Amino acid sequence: MKKKVILIIAIVAIMIPAVFWAVSLFRCEILTKKYYDDFQQAYTQNTMLGEMEYFKVLSCDGNTSEVYYVSKGMTDANVLTFRNNNGVWQETSWETIWSASGSASEVVYPYWWHFIYGGL
Repeated sequence: MKKKVILIIAIVAIMIPAVFWAVSLFRCEILTKKYYDDFQQAYTQNTMLGEMEYFKVLSCDGNTSEVYYVSKGMTDANVLTFRNNNGVWQETSWETIWSASGSASEVVYPYWWHFIYGGL
């Protein structure tokens, strides 16, 4: 009986973080679908960035947003912050999260496993 209780506790301990992570991924997917047209080309405001493979909207409240862009060839990833000025999203900050050719090696939640790309 004691082994069964320990097993149940272990399963619950694993499932709770997994559920939170899955909800976070789902939320990003919904935001990305909702704001796809707004942010598809928004990264081009930053002349230091090349073409992007894909992007995910991490957060957006209508006034500010954080968007995670992964470069073509998956050589680096950046989080750009935007502010909505009269219906136009303007970049306010830029942070390189990981890079295969540099020293950036941070992690962005919920896409925590992407930092592995930078080490390849």
